[in-house]
Amino acid sequence: MPRIRETVKYERTGSPTPSVRSGTMGPPSPSPLKRKTPPSEFLEGQSVARSFIRSHAPSVETHLRRDDETEPMFMEMRRLPDSLRSGQQDSPVSQNADASFAHQSFAHPTFADIGQKQKACNDTLGDLQTLGVSHVAALPELVLVGDQSAGKSSLMSGLARVNLPRSAGVCTRCPLHIRLISSRIDHWSCTVSLQQDYDFQPLPDRKPKTSDVTASNPFPPWVKMSHRDIKTFKTIFDPSEIEEVLRWAQIAILNHKRNFELFIPGEGAVAKEVPLDVAARETDAQFSPNIVALEIKGPGLPDLSFYDLPGVFQSPEKEEDEYIVKVVEKLTLEYIRREKAIIMWALPMNIDLENSICLGIIRKAKAAQRTIGVMTKADQLPSQNVHNWVAMFRGEKPLVGQGFFATSRPPNQPLEDATKWEELFFGRQVDGNSPWPIEFAEFADRCGVERLLKHLSRKLTEAFAKSLPSIKETVYQRLHAIKGELDALPELPANVEHEVKKSLVEFLNQVKTAIKNTRFSSEWNTLNSQFQACIFKMKPTCKVKDNTELHTIDLSSADSEAATPSPSKRPRPSDSTMRNVSTPSKRQRQESVSTPVKNEDHPMGGMSRASSVMAAPDLHLPSPFVRYFNRGRCAMDIRDIRNRILRNKRPGMPRDLVPDEVRETLCIDAVRKWEEPLDTYIMKTTELLEKTANGALEDSLGVLRRRLIFRECQLYLRQFIEAAVAGQKSRLLDMFNSETYQLYMMNDDAFHRYKAIEMEQLKRVRGIIRLKASTLLDWDYPAKRIEDMSEEEKIKERRILETHLPKLGKDPYDTEIEVAGFVRGYYMMAAARFVEGVTMNVNSNLLRTFREHQLDAYLDDKFHIFSHCDPNLYAELMEEDDHTAKQRQQLKKEKDKLEKAMNSIIDLESLSGGTHGANESSGISKASMINPQVTVDLDSDMDEDET
Repeated sequence: MPRIRETVKYERTGSPTPSVRSGTMGPPSPSPLKRKTPPSEFLEGQSVARSFIRSHAPSVETHLRRDDETEPMFMEMRRLPDSLRSGQQDSPVSQNADASFAHQSFAHPTFADIGQKQKACNDTLGDLQTLGVSHVAALPELVLVGDQSAGKSSLMSGLARVNLPRSAGVCTRCPLHIRLISSRIDHWSCTVSLQQDYDFQPLPDRKPKTSDVTASNPFPPWVKMSHRDIKTFKTIFDPSEIEEVLRWAQIAILNHKRNFELFIPGEGAVAKEVPLDVAARETDAQFSPNIVALEIKGPGLPDLSFYDLPGVFQSPEKEEDEYIVKVVEKLTLEYIRREKAIIMWALPMNIDLENSICLGIIRKAKAAQRTIGVMTKADQLPSQNVHNWVAMFRGEKPLVGQGFFATSRPPNQPLEDATKWEELFFGRQVDGNSPWPIEFAEFADRCGVERLLKHLSRKLTEAFAKSLPSIKETVYQRLHAIKGELDALPELPANVEHEVKKSLVEFLNQVKTAIKNTRFSSEWNTLNSQFQACIFKMKPTCKVKDNTELHTIDLSSADSEAATPSPSKRPRPSDSTMRNVSTPSKRQRQESVSTPVKNEDHPMGGMSRASSVMAAPDLHLPSPFVRYFNRGRCAMDIRDIRNRILRNKRPGMPRDLVPDEVRETLCIDAVRKWEEPLDTYIMKTTELLEKTANGALEDSLGVLRRRLIFRECQLYLRQFIEAAVAGQKSRLLDMFNSETYQLYMMNDDAFHRYKAIEMEQLKRVRGIIRLKASTLLDWDYPAKRIEDMSEEEKIKERRILETHLPKLGKDPYDTEIEVAGFVRGYYMMAAARFVEGVTMNVNSNLLRTFREHQLDAYLDDKFHIFSHCDPNLYAELMEEDDHTAKQRQQLKKEKDKLEKAMNSIIDLESLSGGTHGANESSGISKASMINPQVTVDLDSDMDEDET
């Protein structure tokens, strides 16, 4: 005897109470004891549906009461399906689809008995499909596909229980979505809407070609939009009007750029004035991937939704429409590839199965295991092909994974007559030339549209129930992401004037704080030090040797005066000094000793200790002034200085008397090279100031980045900085011009200290050169920098110079050396003065304008921060660009859509008593469950004694 499963509700007392509705009954106990499903029950590989299937009739717990319900609902109990009673496993899709969610779906009390409510599940699924959330979460869906003239229109009419038009071209140019909703109200209605996911962007000079159809552009000239637009076309209450409305809806969707209301039959101007067949021929597009949707309500309808795709074909009527063949194939492939899709493949029994184009697409998408074969035109089955079709029913030819159904709908018959005729036909009670063969008798439970409907409803319910947890989580995550995006695009505040002034005051305070901040001070001090080091490194060096001194000088005795150089008196070959002696034109480059740049970083006590004249610049410093370090190298030459003296000397003047013009010209030439480093210093200071001010602007007004106030503030800030920098640059150029106007000094003591240091270095190197030229010092003697020498080396060198230089007599270039020391001493004094003045001027003028209230006054003049003005000014400042406004609008639409989807899911959950009672008892509202900031606790409905 077959076992009958009863649904029993356990109260806390532990006594079983049959779930039978009698008269009026209150809501179920808010805290029912729930049976935990052991994991082992899900590891048997059986369909998830087996864990909750009972009678498909509603019970007290599962019945969704409707407002239009006026009569009591009688409950019933049914036998389990034969496949379950016999222990047979369900189809591969039931076993495998969403297997990863099987444990978390029905093992959890929230979803424990959702699968029992086919109507509620299918209604919720229909809501989600209509809302268009499939781009967020993959939804289970039924998709009807087939070749052209495969009998899809008749099959669709039978499934929808409405006489849909069957003539060619009605729904072959766009997809159709049909949603059926049963209603206890005794009237029929159909709402037709346009679901637009693609924008029409035709080529300006030609129609699309087959080569235009690519993986990235599958439906030319249609381009995917970021959101779905849903437009309600028309609602009708007479089934006889559906053909005309559907035709005009398709025409409207093919004229994407025109107002759809023009094509509403009985209302729109085009629908009133242009014949239907003419309008169908003159559409802007030949095909559209956008969807015409029908929501049909009425008594006795199955709760089901499915997509009907245009029939695939191989040859268009016009050669220019060849691309549509590929577009339709791409569209079919896209729907079939959806991992949650259950495919209904319509295949007529009066043709050879191997000729089906759709079969190739299904195989290409690897969707055979998700496919149900629906045989059409069973009344036209040739007798010689009976064996082949029976073999497919028996699974001997495993073309699809979900088996086959047979249907037969005679053309040109009313719906009621067609349904009766089909029942009689498969019962072999119809007389005719092609009776239903007796070989199919064992498959009677798979013959007829009504049986197919029940099977599809059950399959869709199972798939949706298994996927519901993942769908809910995905929708929840997307809602959270949208909230974050909308937070970055804030709405216009209620008190615009207050928000504008508040934001600007905050910005001004941020600027003052940033300029006073140690980070800014540290960066600016580093720049000042780099500028100072650059100016000191540009100190002019001097070549302190004369080419005539490159000849060897012979000494008559150790204590004699230096004789006049003579080519006939050269050092003996045995003399060690001959190792590096050569003719003047070929003397080694290393023998040419000059006074290189000193490595001076910070002057001490108002003057810098001049380093060795042999020092070289450190080119590896991370400084923006590196390119200027060698500008002072070899700026002077003792021979050039002598020539200058001779040119400016009046007749009769002593040899050692130097005209003032010579000293002043050399000093001014040295400091004139500061102009370019000064420009770089101003530029880098400006960049640092702009970076700091813009950072303050970003911190205080960053959330308003897309609004006019941010752009205006950014513009005025840039203008203010430019004006302030221009004024500062003018002051610094005045300082530079003062330095280059004439030689000037007041601090004689500092000058003489600088000069003494420089003279010491020049005389040292000059003495070394003279001793090498006179062979009193080895040619290989290294002239190190003073700071690189040990004390012993310094003492040794000083003794050598003091011992041998008197032997050479008076230096013929002592006057020129004194002039070079004067210029270098003056340079160091002027450089310290200039650097100190420049940096102090910037600090007390440019930076002061930002530390104090000059910027406040400037922005107040523009925005009236501290005074009153026309309120429209503030509203204008809070305006945003069109792109941002459009982006916000799209996000808000998607947010509303997903919130409706989440509401539908929560309503479905509440029917099981899983979340409803717990949420009410804990004070958690539906809104809080939708709010992304609240974590959805799937265990919130567990009883106190559960662990």
